[in-house]
Amino acid sequence: MSRARLRTTLAAGLVAAGVVPLWATPASAEHDAPCSVGEVPGSEQLADTHSRDNPAFERMHVEQAQELATGRGVKVAVIDSGVMPLPGIDRPTAVAVGGASATGILSGHGTIVAGLIAGPRGVAPDAQVFDYKVYDTEVADIAEGEKQVTSAGIVAGIEAVIADHRTQQFDVVNISLAVNQSDPRLEAAVARLVELPLVVVAAAGNAEEGDGSDDESFKGTPGNDADVYPADYPGVLAVSAVPPGFEDPGTYVLPNLDTDVAAPTLGAISLNASGQACDVVEVATSWSAAEVSGIIALLRERFPRETPQQLVARLQATTEGDGPVQGEDGAVANPWTGAGVVQAHDALTRELKPGRQGRIETTVAETRTDAQAPPAPERIDLFSTPRAILLWSGLVAGSLLALAFMLRPLLRR
Repeated sequence: MSRARLRTTLAAGLVAAGVVPLWATPASAEHDAPCSVGEVPGSEQLADTHSRDNPAFERMHVEQAQELATGRGVKVAVIDSGVMPLPGIDRPTAVAVGGASATGILSGHGTIVAGLIAGPRGVAPDAQVFDYKVYDTEVADIAEGEKQVTSAGIVAGIEAVIADHRTQQFDVVNISLAVNQSDPRLEAAVARLVELPLVVVAAAGNAEEGDGSDDESFKGTPGNDADVYPADYPGVLAVSAVPPGFEDPGTYVLPNLDTDVAAPTLGAISLNASGQACDVVEVATSWSAAEVSGIIALLRERFPRETPQQLVARLQATTEGDGPVQGEDGAVANPWTGAGVVQAHDALTRELKPGRQGRIETTVAETRTDAQAPPAPERIDLFSTPRAILLWSGLVAGSLLALAFMLRPLLRR
């Protein structure tokens, strides 16, 4: 695949003016009730998934984390294709901006994202989702007035979130969308957004189905760095996705040197826009970003007084990997996973003291097997010198008195 083609699309089967949502990646397993963006209101509502296990959440220890926090009181803004008002999702408000239709849902992408964040079987089931619809469908019919994903649409969503933050006080903003070319307007909008006291989470980029390595410009080695925005902008928590086991992540996601953390997605449970409880059947960064937004919601409830930087520091310092390791040039050492795979329970329970700017300050003393108790301190006699002077003075006076007593008879003569 040529470099020009790669820069035109980030997801399988979607070539839409160089802009795509990050969901279409190769399926890794077959499920009875797959999550699908094509399931929309009006689609036949099939039976809910019968899955009881959630391998993605198990790897991140989400269930144990939910014993400590469920996202109660946390507000998450979702900039996406719209969220259906389904049972189990607390969605106080919904607006359409950037030219997106306010009358219907043509893509289930935003609902699946919201379900992973705060659905009945999501990461933070008690969090609130605020819906900002910025596009209609992945492959839009322009003649019918449908809107696809554009940087202008994402900008409109961000500006609406900034305006509403004055009254809503959002904690997290999830953007599971991307463009592959930087836009000055988008960069400026993101810069204003990250200045607010909230965490901005974005998808780090998917590989295209059928990518090969026969073209020298193919971005498929750790040294390459894909362009994915807004994930690549400063202050944004960029999230990649990981497959099960030791599978090559390059099959599914792009190597991105701005990747901060990663999360597994295969087997997670969400909701289709038709209302069906569904299984995630893809390794995709839209879904991993949503999961991490949910974990940030748990952290916000658990540590309500901490800054966004402190919450992100906890997330990165407790990953399945080695934490935020950097290479010699200051870039992340692993462009596939960044600091590593997030661990929800560890993030909520590890004894850390991050500074307000996110710097981890350790207070754990080193324990050594050859350690010895220090010797007892030498006692210091503060009166040793005066005591010596008095002693010698007494001896001299006594000697003079004895000498005078002995010489007394002689002096009388």
